[in-house]
Amino acid sequence: MINFNQYSSKKRRLIKRVIIAYSGAVLIVLLAVLVSMVRGAGWKPALAGMPLYLTIFLGIAYQLVKEWRFLKRGRERNEKR
Repeated sequence: MINFNQYSSKKRRLIKRVIIAYSGAVLIVLLAVLVSMVRGAGWKPALAGMPLYLTIFLGIAYQLVKEWRFLKRGRERNEKR
């Protein structure tokens, strides 16, 4: 049986992981733009990586929703007992 403190702790850990993941994804995009700017090409060549950036962001969002639903489902099951 999971109590409220365990649920809250798991929720906080999930939020922390999501923040770290999204900040990493933003840094990947910024790094690509930075490299492009340093080489004098401007920001437009960095747009070539847009499918990759979208895949990364959508992957993070998918994982968040999947884990959030799992956490919520586990809590609802324990409340019914």
